[in-house]
Amino acid sequence: MVKKKKVIKKPITKKRVDVSKKKFNIIIRNLILFAILFILSLVLYSVSEKEIFTNFFFLFLVIFGFIFLAFLIVLLVFVFLRLLRK
Repeated sequence: MVKKKKVIKKPITKKRVDVSKKKFNIIIRNLILFAILFILSLVLYSVSEKEIFTNFFFLFLVIFGFIFLAFLIVLLVFVFLRLLRK
């Protein structure tokens, strides 16, 4: 006769999101990088005189601006997670 194995059920625990220092430093570094690129493209957009350069730097301005805002939102989420964890 075949013996049946007993299944032991473990209680389900909710996993807490751990915001590590390494992830936080990566977010800060990328945020600063894209902020600098955004400001640089803004300066070059305002300084350039030819239309093709103006359009080119405006395109970079929009792209770097959106990436900067995305990292800013991620940073705020990590800060709120860290505050709610305590």
